[in-house]
Amino acid sequence: MTGSFEVNLLVVVPGILGLLWSVKEWISVANVKIDGHPDILANQDSKAKTAAADIVSEMIKISTTIQEGAMSFLMAEYTYMAVYIVLFSIFLVFFTGVPTTIAFVVGSITSILCGWIGMKIAVFTNVRTTHQCWKNLSAGFDVAIQGGCVMGLSLVSLGLLALFALIEVFKAYFDFSSSQVMYEAIAGYGLGGSSIALFGRVGGGIYTKAADVGADLSGKNDYGLEEDDYRNPACIADNVGDNVGDIAGMGADLFGSFAESTCAALVLVAASPDLKDSWAGQMYPMLISSAGIVVGLVTLLTQGIFYKVKDMPDVEKALKGILVISTVLMTPV
Repeated sequence: MTGSFEVNLLVVVPGILGLLWSVKEWISVANVKIDGHPDILANQDSKAKTAAADIVSEMIKISTTIQEGAMSFLMAEYTYMAVYIVLFSIFLVFFTGVPTTIAFVVGSITSILCGWIGMKIAVFTNVRTTHQCWKNLSAGFDVAIQGGCVMGLSLVSLGLLALFALIEVFKAYFDFSSSQVMYEAIAGYGLGGSSIALFGRVGGGIYTKAADVGADLSGKNDYGLEEDDYRNPACIADNVGDNVGDIAGMGADLFGSFAESTCAALVLVAASPDLKDSWAGQMYPMLISSAGIVVGLVTLLTQGIFYKVKDMPDVEKALKGILVISTVLMTPV
């Protein structure tokens, strides 16, 4: 039988490893210089170097505008979320108790953090992916995968470590009649995650849809600017909304799904006569998630070996290949 210390290591170490890998990939994306590849383009056309400088300047200007708009929207949205967390916490204290309220607040904050990380790396990676595709498709695909895995790995790692820390704190500082009662209180963690996901997905979706309408009705009809013309303010607003809803909102949504399913599994384990008396049995749902982090890392390391990206059809094959590799590795777990 695996001891408590070994089980704790199997939960914590993959989570820390996932965070470290996310930091590594963020640094890799940050090291991509947006210079227009002057050496490569100069060999193609003597005037390409000057033209590339103008294009790069415009790329940086547009991406900066989108980044500033996205962060401004996100900060405004988080202000409303903070008010919601405070008001709903007061409600929970009276009807469910302090432990559930603490779990709810921790889940909400972790969900916000996951969405914020997703937003930051997305707007940071978008322009660099475009820039590297200018060089070749393979380089652009590599940057896109690096940026995407930052949110994916940090989301699961943060969620896993925060939930594990919550369990340890509850065990140490609260006196529950049984482990089932404790895990029912911890279910507030999932409630917090899903609540924030609702704000992120719906808020960003409404914003980007309004921007779509503005781009069509005002920009196109009144000023003759196409919907995707970067001079159309609604085009920038549409990209802001896409980042907020599809990335920050999706990050919070994925975290909510992870937190809810894990908390539900913990409650079921605590109610099982065969599993509740074993710490390894109680931690089984979290061990699945920690194993998933390891599988994700192995998948990222091996997908480039089996699936080379040279032409456009290879992108779809590589993305499907990532699913195939991870499924094959994770199924035995």
